[in-house]
Amino acid sequence: MAKALDLLQARDRVLAAAAVLNGTETVALSAARGRALAADVRTTGPWPATDRSAMDGFALATAGAGASAGDQLPVAGESLAGRPFDRDLRPGEAIRIMTGAVVPAGADAVVPVEQTSGFGGVAVRIAAAVRAGANIRRHGSECAADAVVLPAGSLVRAAEIGVLAVLGHAAVQVRCRPRVGIVATGDEVVPIDAVPLPHQVRESNSWALAAQVEECGGAPTRLGVAPDEAGALRALLQRGLADSDVLVTIGGISKGTHDLVHGTLQELGVRTEFHGLDLKPGKPTYFGVVDGADGRRKWVFGLPGNPASSFTVFDLLVRPLLFALQGRDAGAWSAQAVAGGVPWQPNSRLQAIPARLRLDGEGRAVAVLSAPSPSGDPFRLVDGDGYVLVAGQHAPAAGALVRYVGGSAGARLP
Repeated sequence: MAKALDLLQARDRVLAAAAVLNGTETVALSAARGRALAADVRTTGPWPATDRSAMDGFALATAGAGASAGDQLPVAGESLAGRPFDRDLRPGEAIRIMTGAVVPAGADAVVPVEQTSGFGGVAVRIAAAVRAGANIRRHGSECAADAVVLPAGSLVRAAEIGVLAVLGHAAVQVRCRPRVGIVATGDEVVPIDAVPLPHQVRESNSWALAAQVEECGGAPTRLGVAPDEAGALRALLQRGLADSDVLVTIGGISKGTHDLVHGTLQELGVRTEFHGLDLKPGKPTYFGVVDGADGRRKWVFGLPGNPASSFTVFDLLVRPLLFALQGRDAGAWSAQAVAGGVPWQPNSRLQAIPARLRLDGEGRAVAVLSAPSPSGDPFRLVDGDGYVLVAGQHAPAAGALVRYVGGSAGARLP
């Protein structure tokens, strides 16, 4: 194994090897959540399409002068959200108007009903001064015609669904999901519905990784467990390379006598980009690429077999690659937060410690560290929505500023 690589350098190498996948598809709006847009989404015209009221109240025709407290205007009718007033408003007139309703030509201010004598009666008295232009959402003030409101590569979340619906997109063009093959390895690994003997473990890692892939917009396929035997391992890796854009293996990449994954990948033509990280957990991590005869590139990660190691390295390195393959922004690498929670011991390697973001009484983002545990412990992972990165021999003291990196489905950076 070559010299262990710095985590930031490893991330840079992964992203440098990435390329947006070819291929798009059109899906119904109801199926677009979690996908990456394949093309810019633009407005079809100015928004709002007309002047609209921002309040329930009265639209006033003041000829640009506004209105003063004590002014009284005749009420000429009303404008409702689904039934606009049927003529221009004349100077000195008012109409009742509801939020979102069309402000008629001639009206130049809206006064909230709370600042008037109320909706009853044939005239309205103004209780507080109102300036011209107040409480009107002007035609085109929020978006110009043909404006890009959602750029290509945007992740479609609930808010994006709302924008697409407003613009009339019953179907959406999205990038094809990266196909991710997951291969677990090891004679000691048994199915999750089996009762393991003392020397065995249930095959849990591929389930967690498949969920992480889905959270990143990818399409996972769990390909099974390869035994510690060269022929069977080779056949399963060949299948993964043939059927996937990204192949992720679990275990078998360290220096043991039965760690066969790295050598088998080399035999299959995978070019090593790095093997070994200056990271705890995740030191044996492998990354390579292979360019097929058809010109299509495949990306390969070899993740350590311990649950915390494979889960953490996925978030720190595989997740940014999957984003890049979809044309999505990988986001900020890290943000500062205040350390909280149980202190961890310093280590010679960079540590990625599960942590959960919280706000303290002063409104500061606090990264609450999980309790210390070994990399074989899967239970501490549920205590975090991201990671605190702690370098070298420095233990993260409570209240110190630390680097926080969000996980695949964790909190957004503050």
